[in-house]
Amino acid sequence: MILTLKKTINKYQTFILWGTLALFAFLAPFAVVSAYQNAFPLATSVLISSLTVVLLGLVFWGSEHRHSLRHVLKNPSSWVVLALLIPAVLAVMAATYNLTVMHSAEFIQYYQSSMIRRILNGTLYMCIILIFLMLIQQMNTRELQVLGKSYTAGIYILIVYGVWQFLHFLIGYPAPDFETRSAVHSVSSDVLINFRLTSLTEEPSFLVPFLIDGLIIGFMIFESKTKYVWQLFLPAVFVLFFSFSVSGYANIVIVGLFVLWLFISLKMIPIKKLLITMGALTVPLIASIVWKWSLFVGLLMPIIGRFDVLFDVTRHSRLYMLVYPFVWLTDFSWVNTLFGFGPGSYDFLAKTKFLSYGSRLSSTSNNVFVDLLFEHGLIGGTIFLIVFILFFFYLYRRRKLSSYYVYGVILWFHLGVTSLYRSDFVSPRFWLIVMVTILCAELGRRATLQPQWTNETNKLQVRKVGDSS
Repeated sequence: MILTLKKTINKYQTFILWGTLALFAFLAPFAVVSAYQNAFPLATSVLISSLTVVLLGLVFWGSEHRHSLRHVLKNPSSWVVLALLIPAVLAVMAATYNLTVMHSAEFIQYYQSSMIRRILNGTLYMCIILIFLMLIQQMNTRELQVLGKSYTAGIYILIVYGVWQFLHFLIGYPAPDFETRSAVHSVSSDVLINFRLTSLTEEPSFLVPFLIDGLIIGFMIFESKTKYVWQLFLPAVFVLFFSFSVSGYANIVIVGLFVLWLFISLKMIPIKKLLITMGALTVPLIASIVWKWSLFVGLLMPIIGRFDVLFDVTRHSRLYMLVYPFVWLTDFSWVNTLFGFGPGSYDFLAKTKFLSYGSRLSSTSNNVFVDLLFEHGLIGGTIFLIVFILFFFYLYRRRKLSSYYVYGVILWFHLGVTSLYRSDFVSPRFWLIVMVTILCAELGRRATLQPQWTNETNKLQVRKVGDSS
């Protein structure tokens, strides 16, 4: 019976794999939607991740073409997994030691609840990425298309509802009522537009990483760049602009400049043509801003009006939660400083520390690297940061070998930027971007070794993804 089941799985493993990847990718954007997460007694993203582990496990069990775990752990693609896994184990040991020296009711509560949840969630994503790496030998551009198209489809729903929300706020067009932080805040001056687009998410900073993900991955999977501009780029940029997210604006500018540098370094854009194009766009823009200065200031007041508190650590809660963990890390003992307070321990801070104006902290600093610094200590936080940067340079040095490496390094750079204002390393989105980046790196490696492979022989057609029509 087991042999029959294995043969059946082997026969349909491609469809099971595609279906699993499509489901995981399509639902990833909704992990930040409260109504979606609270649809079941257990968080929906946890249920979907558990189902993904089971289905990928079945595909792995029935597959004849797979890597061993030992082979996977030798690959640079596994660096990030190890940089999270090993420090997490040490942090759990440090947290257990802390029980004997801290004598804190809040820490015991964290140890018995938040840490357990973080370990379970982290284990799910570790299993997903490890099985994915062991199955990557049988994947090619079709799996990349499945991941990319499914993820973009999910993001497109956020974009459509974002446009719908804009019409609702502007002209009262009927729309479902979701409780989100769409009101403009921390601005004392009058604003031309007194709302921010959040789409289905709770606040703009939750939304904008998905929009920029969609812009990058959409460019990769759309064969017609004209359709890409009209169907995805313009709607996504529209929603991004009216999100009035400082983080989102900074993200798109930083990633855009990096992409521009890549194109220049790869000699894809002639410098002279670039300067002429930038001049042709910049001069009319500056002239329009000067001509309608008051309109421009009023339009961007939700951003400009926050500059006076943006870098004030005593008045800006996010900045406060970024800076002070470096101080709190040294509380209690050197064990905490080196190995951290344990996985998910920023929740312990939320129970014991307060903002400068008296409110409690949230359960995250909204920064992957700061969260990991506090959770995994100086050793674990530094290891993760170094490994993250090393994998970036691993991709960057190979950017001239294949367009897949170009897409991979752009996605990895973008993931690093979003990690500065979204601490989502235990979420579907983070690991989906990791999966797409790793698959791009693998396809780039194969294209470099055998650039003549074609889809007609069920292998790679290197120029398909990202080609202009």
